[in-house]
Amino acid sequence: MEQFTIQKNDFLSHDCTGYFHLYYVGYGQPGNPDYLNTLKNIFVSTHPDTLRSASRQAAVLMIQDIPQVMDAEGLDEAVLMAVPRSKSGMCNWQLGFKAAVRTAVKALQGDGLSVIDGTDCIFRHTSTKMTHLRKPVSNFENTGSEPYPGITKDTCDIQNEYLKGRTVILIDDIYTKTVNVDEDCIQALYDAGAARVIFYAVAYTNRNAYKRGA
Repeated sequence: MEQFTIQKNDFLSHDCTGYFHLYYVGYGQPGNPDYLNTLKNIFVSTHPDTLRSASRQAAVLMIQDIPQVMDAEGLDEAVLMAVPRSKSGMCNWQLGFKAAVRTAVKALQGDGLSVIDGTDCIFRHTSTKMTHLRKPVSNFENTGSEPYPGITKDTCDIQNEYLKGRTVILIDDIYTKTVNVDEDCIQALYDAGAARVIFYAVAYTNRNAYKRGA
């Protein structure tokens, strides 16, 4: 696991501490966490067993890393939340990463860690563009707005009363610098009253690896 800093910008009013487990170097490349792509399941065409396996793989890393994050940040308690999918109305078979966060919460609670399941504290009611689709996909219309400051609050319901005064660990599958989806979500949680937000991603996009063709 590595630590990094999400720097303040037009989407985020101040720096945020982040952690990630491994680099995302490109789909199909050696060592790349392709199971994170599997969990997106855009066409709801992936076999349930494959989705469950991918979700378990993501959960295992969270179970390993979250206690270390809490220890490093001196946290006695934290609310664990997943960054919401970009589209509204997605079915359970497209929410495998959210399920992985829930699985991790249950396992960590079973180990005696004081973590709270906050996966239902944020809900996407209006679709936005899928930012990971860099090229058009046949038979799929990527509707919705591109990221802009405040898009999370405009397109999501957030349970402010549940988050006020609490420390949140916001979890995403892949962090990509300059996309700003995560930055805007972090800011929305602060605006909802969270006392502190720590960010964790399973993978961090390594643009240098893309350039090398690694």
